[in-house]
Amino acid sequence: MLLLITHSGFCQFIVVPIQKEAREKQNKANRSKSTDPIVLPFWDDFSTVRDGYPKNDRWGFSNSVWVNEGMAINPPSLNVATFDGLDSLGKPYNVTDVLAKGFADKLTSAPIRMDLVSAADRTRIFISFFYQFHGNGEPPDVGDLLSLSFKNSSGAWEVIWSKENDGTLLKDKFEQLIIPITADRFFHENFQFRIQNFARLSGPYDTWHVDYIYLNNGKLQIDPIRPLFPDRAITSKLTSSFASYWSIPIKHFFSNASNNLIKPTVAITNLRQDQVAGNGQPVSYNSSARISINKKNEPPVITSLPLDVNLNIGSELVFKQNRVVTLNTLPDPSSWDASADSINMKLSVFFDTGDNKVKTPTEGDYDFNVFNPIEFRTNDSISTSYALSNFYAYDDGGAEYGAGLNQPGAQLAYQFDMLTDQRDTIVAVDIYFPRFGDESNQVILFQILRALTGSPTDVIYSKSLPIQRNTRNMFWRISFAAEPVGVNEKFFIGWKQSSSAVIAVGLDKNTDTGNKIFSNVNGTWEPNVTLKGSLMIRPVFGKGKGSGEVTGVEDPGEGPSIYPNPSQGIFFLSTIVDHAELVDLMGRKIKIESEMVNEQTRITLLNPEAGIYLLKTYQQHRWTTHKVVIK
Repeated sequence: MLLLITHSGFCQFIVVPIQKEAREKQNKANRSKSTDPIVLPFWDDFSTVRDGYPKNDRWGFSNSVWVNEGMAINPPSLNVATFDGLDSLGKPYNVTDVLAKGFADKLTSAPIRMDLVSAADRTRIFISFFYQFHGNGEPPDVGDLLSLSFKNSSGAWEVIWSKENDGTLLKDKFEQLIIPITADRFFHENFQFRIQNFARLSGPYDTWHVDYIYLNNGKLQIDPIRPLFPDRAITSKLTSSFASYWSIPIKHFFSNASNNLIKPTVAITNLRQDQVAGNGQPVSYNSSARISINKKNEPPVITSLPLDVNLNIGSELVFKQNRVVTLNTLPDPSSWDASADSINMKLSVFFDTGDNKVKTPTEGDYDFNVFNPIEFRTNDSISTSYALSNFYAYDDGGAEYGAGLNQPGAQLAYQFDMLTDQRDTIVAVDIYFPRFGDESNQVILFQILRALTGSPTDVIYSKSLPIQRNTRNMFWRISFAAEPVGVNEKFFIGWKQSSSAVIAVGLDKNTDTGNKIFSNVNGTWEPNVTLKGSLMIRPVFGKGKGSGEVTGVEDPGEGPSIYPNPSQGIFFLSTIVDHAELVDLMGRKIKIESEMVNEQTRITLLNPEAGIYLLKTYQQHRWTTHKVVIK
């Protein structure tokens, strides 16, 4: 009984997979297939891809896997290919049976000229890759698996290896697989290999992550079985330069610029398996910054400047031991224009690793005969952008999952610590409520709180709102220019829900501010102890109505105007609204996406069909209805 009572007072956050971007919208040039067979060696670590497809110069079929930087934990190099239950269009393989199982994503190489490998070299051919179960994703069920298949000389696929979730795999560890290829039936001109997962087919579930795929050419190395990669690789993105935030209001920053700008870090590892402390490859780095200072009605002032030049980080990088490097120098903010509307800073780091230094008796470890034409330096550089604007953001702009509560009366609060001792005004809040399968209409009691004591005086602002769900990291803006909220020091943004539905907000797994998240299900606020990540909630600061210009919002007046109207399924509202929904003349809800664009709202019909529709918008406690024509 005691255990049950203890558990009843503990609130568990629900983490839900969210819909990824429909991939048919990718650039057609990036979808063209490789036509020339590959001559060994084969290598891909996905480091040059930014959230999308693997590069098609190596792959015959790859559109169903998702290349990303946030779903895996401690990968061998930045970016992995994630396997789940969504197809190449970002849709479930099976939409009728939520429990359906089967083979899902697959990553298939382009044809490889294995027939060109000499008889002597064929005894040393192998394929290697790293794989991880779960990671930051959704755990595969017991019995789910990842498999590797080869195409033989008859054109048939043979399963060579598979790994089931048997309950012993660790979600934060990458395992390396090495499979020798010795059978004559695989040494033909159209050899291919395929990695595939067996999973639930109804959504982004049962995740596996694959990285650093290598198929050697059989040329003799010191160790003929385990590859000795001459590669020092970046394994993480740069951390934030603004303490816990990725963006802060510009006037808050300049209240104490020297303390608000901190040195970011980046992780690098050595993939040479035979090196130990004292005999590693010397590594240095160069860094630079690009500063864009922006004012209304003026062209941006852009400055590029070097920071650290050839700064040595030591020569004792040990295999599988990440070294965290702190940037030694940052731009001087005293030279920035504090009166600007926004300032964007882009930091770039390049590591001089010697990965291309040809091996000699005294230096270098790039064996030309073994690795040419692989370019291991492609994972030696990284760039990250930071913003001084009019809002706070703990998140980096991309959600891997959604997280929320599922109890009637449950409350969520997210703490923000102001980086200024001056009182300021919140005029809007941007929230990303992702689509994850539940399309039911939900109303929340949105709240801004000064404290979490449980007293009615904690509440600074509250309003009942129907939530707006979006995809592709699109924020929904809750604006209250006519009734701005004054805050100082610390405040909390959140809501109280009235139903048992999961009210999920975007969860960024790349950053972790879980200690800022609180919940209340029984009258007492409790700190979060289970959820890792950052919620995609952003308070926007400006001036309230009657006291000057409002940053980022407009008075709705008699309701926004719509243009173009008629349209072909994409149109704009002249202002930013709290909520928008589209119905046909029979009252049936039509799926749309809304997005803030230059102080306007862009509405996109997901499946546009010609006809007359009614657009309902909600702002400043009232609804307005507009006729919309789709051609």
